[in-house]
Amino acid sequence: MEKSGKPKKHVLRPLFWWLILVLVLYGIRTHQRLMEKTRLEFTVTMQGQPHYEANTTFDGKPIVSGQNISLGNHTFAVTLPKAESFSTKMFVWYGDHNLGTIDLKRTMGTLSVTADPPAPFIFIRGPEWSVTLTNSSGLTQSVPTDAYTVEADYPHWQKADTTTVFANQTTMYNFAPHLGGLNLGCNQTDATLQLYSSDGQLVANQMLPATVTGLPAGDYKLIAMHHLHRRTDTLTVKPDTISNAEYDFNYGAVVFDTTPDGVQVFSSVGHNYCGMTPLTIGEMLPGNWTFSLERNGYQTLQVSLDVMANQTNLVTTNLLSENYLHAMNQARQYMAAADYDDALRSSVDALTAKPGDADATAMQNEATGNEYIQQAKELGNSGEYIEGGQKLALALQSLPDNADAKQLAADYKQHEPEEIERRRVARLELPKKSFDAGKMNLNGAGLFQSHELTTDKPATETFAAIQTQLTTVQPAFQLIRSHMDGEIFTLEAYQDFSGGERECSIIGGQSKDDETQIYFEVIELKKVGFMDQPLGALVGAVPSKYRVIDPSKLAPDDKLNGQISEGVSNVTARIQIAIGQAPAVQAAVPQ
Repeated sequence: MEKSGKPKKHVLRPLFWWLILVLVLYGIRTHQRLMEKTRLEFTVTMQGQPHYEANTTFDGKPIVSGQNISLGNHTFAVTLPKAESFSTKMFVWYGDHNLGTIDLKRTMGTLSVTADPPAPFIFIRGPEWSVTLTNSSGLTQSVPTDAYTVEADYPHWQKADTTTVFANQTTMYNFAPHLGGLNLGCNQTDATLQLYSSDGQLVANQMLPATVTGLPAGDYKLIAMHHLHRRTDTLTVKPDTISNAEYDFNYGAVVFDTTPDGVQVFSSVGHNYCGMTPLTIGEMLPGNWTFSLERNGYQTLQVSLDVMANQTNLVTTNLLSENYLHAMNQARQYMAAADYDDALRSSVDALTAKPGDADATAMQNEATGNEYIQQAKELGNSGEYIEGGQKLALALQSLPDNADAKQLAADYKQHEPEEIERRRVARLELPKKSFDAGKMNLNGAGLFQSHELTTDKPATETFAAIQTQLTTVQPAFQLIRSHMDGEIFTLEAYQDFSGGERECSIIGGQSKDDETQIYFEVIELKKVGFMDQPLGALVGAVPSKYRVIDPSKLAPDDKLNGQISEGVSNVTARIQIAIGQAPAVQAAVPQ
């Protein structure tokens, strides 16, 4: 058979198709990879400020920055309320396309606000632009398109409204109130007026005569006042007109002369107090007046008279006393019942009705003296002879010849030494009693010895000095309680140190004028073992647990005996330093 050196075509054809397939797949994969990187980047702002609510489209479909886009010719557009729209055509090839920052222009319009007459204040407020005008007839201004609040404020007229400015258009708003005024006269230069609108709002409050302008047309209530007098009227204000009104006050007068003097005079209108006789009432409006003449203990009298303008009326009268006899009868009844307090009040009422009356004065002295005697007897029954004697001395000032008061005063004088001694002993024993009672509240107090010191310093000074020594000398104690009640002071404090805690209770007080007793007890505690500590104490979440040391259970060579001894020495030294009985040295603390 004949052989040839060239391959046959049917043998190379599969290889050729395989190569074509590889190239096609490679092209597809390359296209996919490049399309993944074909994106559109952009940022939308309006007047330099980001606006994420902008509506962005790519060929009419929504798009966001960083989104993949297709190849070819496309249209990109941006719209935003209150801004001019943006649109551009672009050809897209492989790769990133960054349009950068697209800054939209704010749409603008013209706002024209006028005020006739000029307004003291014009307020124009919008989301992006606002202005306040004073004493102005308005303005015309290019402003961002938006809804605006426009307000004009006049002294007695205000109006607020809303208006909208559209793009490339002029929006006009006009304030044109038709206002009037009142010209109010009066014959009294110190009169005042109050002017109210129909809805009860106070419009003006000023002196008369006066001119009030800038009032909206309508009905107004006027109250004219001069001292205690007033006139009320209804006035109508017409547009663009000043109306006149006159309010004059013409007065008469009344003179009251009574026996006795000091009678209170009330007018029947509202029972208003006018004064006390002798009394002259001027500036009375003409007309019929009724007065009530009143004085405690006297019969009330009604007086009616006609007051004429520019005339003076004279009222002369006597008042009959009714309260004097009633008060004296009450005082005698209370005295008979030994109710000296009420008897004293009744006698005072009688003297009010009839000043200087001898019988009422005698009754007052008798009630006062007997009340002091009664109080002295109650004090004597309680052993309070000194204070009882003081009450008897006051009783003898009112009843100098009272035999009962004199006898009691002599008896109480004899008992004064025993009361003085009782007070001395009680004062001397009080600090120790207070300490014994106070330490009962301390955990482990009965296990340790109590100690006593004495100083001639006052209790208040001693209290302050000991407290200073405890809290300022290092290592310092932390105060649990610090209190002074009368002449007794209480101090409770504790001191932490490695492996233990020290607590002390100090109670002292003034036992004599020149002596202060100080009692104290020092309680020592040791930290319990690691295994007995609360879990929280191991991580610092809760305080460590301590146990009171029982000295009676310690061996002679136990090192805790040293802690107990050093604790007593520590506290004793601080107290001695405070009262000036030891040099200022710092006591040791167990480590």
